[in-house]
Amino acid sequence: MTQTQDMQRLHPQLDVKPSSISTPNAWALKVFDSSGKLPFSIVFGLCRRSSQDADHRPLHIDTADSILDVPFAISNKLLTLLVYDAEKRTDIEVDVGQLGQTDSQEQSYLILPSPIGRTENWKKCISIYQYNIDHKSQLASLLKPGRKYTIRHRAGQDLGSGWYTESPEELRKPASTSSDNQKLVISRADGRASFQVVPCLPWPPKIQTRMQWCRSRGDMITFDEKDGAMRLEITVSNAGAEAINVQTRGRQRFLIPWGPMEPEEDYPALDPRPRIIDLKSPAPRATIQVIDMTTNTIVRGATKPGVCGLYEKHDPRPKLELLETLEPGKPLVRQVNIGSVVSDLPDGKYALRMEPRGMWWCAGRCEDFAAEGEDRVPQHLFKTMIPPLMLECEHVVQVQVENGVVGWYPS
Repeated sequence: MTQTQDMQRLHPQLDVKPSSISTPNAWALKVFDSSGKLPFSIVFGLCRRSSQDADHRPLHIDTADSILDVPFAISNKLLTLLVYDAEKRTDIEVDVGQLGQTDSQEQSYLILPSPIGRTENWKKCISIYQYNIDHKSQLASLLKPGRKYTIRHRAGQDLGSGWYTESPEELRKPASTSSDNQKLVISRADGRASFQVVPCLPWPPKIQTRMQWCRSRGDMITFDEKDGAMRLEITVSNAGAEAINVQTRGRQRFLIPWGPMEPEEDYPALDPRPRIIDLKSPAPRATIQVIDMTTNTIVRGATKPGVCGLYEKHDPRPKLELLETLEPGKPLVRQVNIGSVVSDLPDGKYALRMEPRGMWWCAGRCEDFAAEGEDRVPQHLFKTMIPPLMLECEHVVQVQVENGVVGWYPS
């Protein structure tokens, strides 16, 4: 994920007749950045779910002038825009009369495959459509900084668009005058998108990350004769003007992107896996991918985080022992034993690549916090509505296995 990747998501749950479609509304980042630096999008996930759907043909949904066209949908009551009234402690519908002409994006179509022959759970068969809301659009002008909004839809509503049983080029759209004309209707409504509007977000400085083999003699290096370790050297440089702290292990609290139903697979919520620069437990298996260079396929992925268990209420501020300070002009260097990552690989040539990982961050220095008597991040610096600082690296390192013996080449 780049620092400006789309993060805010909505996913409706919708059933369409005659072909039942489920579209859940989901939200993720909870933040609309009025400055536009953080792109904002509404995500719809649609799936044909009706047990009576016996049509093997895919449906082609015209997204224009439909529930998927968010300004149009709000103006025509297919979606409802609500603002939270703090005094009344309730949501109030926003008057969208000022929207006028909707700022529809260019025409596009969403394909919904037939459920016939489907063996997987419907939640794994969702077709996803994403509507990006430009920060300079008419719709964005309704969203006031400091306010909290919700976009939702109700069951029983028409999808509002044309649909085809063949490709749009075939123009097999049901005639509006036909008595057999069937509308696509939302029969389930278990989704909404709730978010807060901010004038702008704090952004971390840029960092530069390099990954290479630890230096040794010779062109080809094998296991270290002293301890049998294979070590990578990870160097992280703060390219900004101020010192920052990054959290390298423990539950991470920052903005993450969501899909239609849950956080996107590559960005699990509260991801507690140690980052590879963590001094105490770098856990390279949780970061490094092994790629077969012959087939360009991942043969050994990074380990996934475990299930976060329930625990009692506690202070969510990271302890200072979980942080590393990145000073401008002072690279942080870590040497990591990755023997477990490459053990038992078949003969072949492989590339090792670092999976991107987000890190919670704040300005300042740990030593200054400790000098003030703190054992956690000071309260005034603890923010969770922030984009993460991404620990990612363009470099890969190569390793070769021959006759069961592992060797590698310096970068």
